[in-house]
Amino acid sequence: MRKWYKIVDLVKGDVKTLFHGLNGSRVLPLQVWMQAEMKPVSDGGTIYTSGWHIIPSLEECIKYLEKFQNKDPKAVVLCYAKNVWPKAHSPSNIYLSEHLYIKKIVWTHEDGLQ
Repeated sequence: MRKWYKIVDLVKGDVKTLFHGLNGSRVLPLQVWMQAEMKPVSDGGTIYTSGWHIIPSLEECIKYLEKFQNKDPKAVVLCYAKNVWPKAHSPSNIYLSEHLYIKKIVWTHEDGLQ
């Protein structure tokens, strides 16, 4: 199965989603398959089907972190995904998936941006 990477908030040791929660919580479990809530959403104009935001490589995730103005501590997690598709109209190499399995944290804000 292909490896993917996801940017997350890292708060007091908890891996959390950046924006939307899962079952009423932003905390994401490790090593458990999760299913995204599939619904139409908008990113300020473009309507697309929601899903887990994932990126193909660790290097792209670290580069993408430069775009964040929210300075909450960040981490990158290694993931596996099922039912993956490109995010429509994204200027970056972002994909969405219906199912996500977070294997482990592979980079934290303490490692610093390269």
